Amino acid sequence: MNALDKHVLLDCQTWMQQGKTVWLCTILSTYGSAPRPVGALFATEGDIRSGSISGGCIEDAFMKLIQQHELDKPLQLFDYGNHLATNGSHYELPCGGHISLLIEHLYPNDCHFVDDWLVAAEQTPAFIRAINIETEQRRIISGADITTYPSPWLTVHYQQHWQLLLLGISQVSEEVARLAVRAGFTVRLCDIRENYSQSWRWTAAEGGIDVEWCSADAFVERYTNAYTAVLALAHDPRVDDMGLMGALESNAFYIGALGSHANSARRRERLMRIGEYNPSQLARLHAPIGLAIGSKTPFEIAIAVIAEVIAVKNGIECDSWDYRHG
Repeated sequence: MNALDKHVLLDCQTWMQQGKTVWLCTILSTYGSAPRPVGALFATEGDIRSGSISGGCIEDAFMKLIQQHELDKPLQLFDYGNHLATNGSHYELPCGGHISLLIEHLYPNDCHFVDDWLVAAEQTPAFIRAINIETEQRRIISGADITTYPSPWLTVHYQQHWQLLLLGISQVSEEVARLAVRAGFTVRLCDIRENYSQSWRWTAAEGGIDVEWCSADAFVERYTNAYTAVLALAHDPRVDDMGLMGALESNAFYIGALGSHANSARRRERLMRIGEYNPSQLARLHAPIGLAIGSKTPFEIAIAVIAEVIAVKNGIECDSWDYRHG
């Protein structure tokens, strides 16, 4: 579950604790060119909006229907466009897609539904939210209990958190961490160079992440799974190379390293010599890292890096950079 949708739930929790009623909208299915994925959330207490399920058209319609008291039922299904296509014709979003939604009208004493959801989002790698539209029962199912629920149960699957493992403190690391958190990734950072400790200012106390002082290979081995991207950003072989060797032995979906073409070539030579990796194994390594957008500053490089990670996560082929600093 990504950070944006967790923020929606936190807003709902706050509003309900203030004694307000909340309308919570969940995307159940999409067809064609829909802007947000299944499970995405949008909520309002009647005035303030939180989250997104479209580029704005559905949210506007949603607010209008609330004002017209057409969404006051505790649970209801809503196909966007059907309220406009009253003659039964097929209606699509401006982008050409179609979205089916679950709308929940929640009262302050329903806050435990949101509380349980947030606990699962923080603690559970993968879970299902099941809602019985007839009895209004709601369940969070995880682990071995995940199963298929028949009608009238509706289910929405929330998968494992995508995570980034950052190797090494640097200005680029900080900018990547900040962007990645906003993009919904769980971010972890390691380094062995404790003399760099004063250089990392975006700590957990500041709303960021704390450094784990350990070897990069142990760090990668501890946390990496198929939902993990490993980014070597130290520009120091003592950190980068050890972590990259661990990453190449793992099932990480993305492995990247900061540096110029010349530095990347030298790194590949070291990995072939020390780790005995062959060219096909090293083909997993994105180096130079990031998309070719002519980045110069740490912030611009971070944008290029995060964009490439997201593209690979989404199964999109990308062209590598023509040039990298390093």
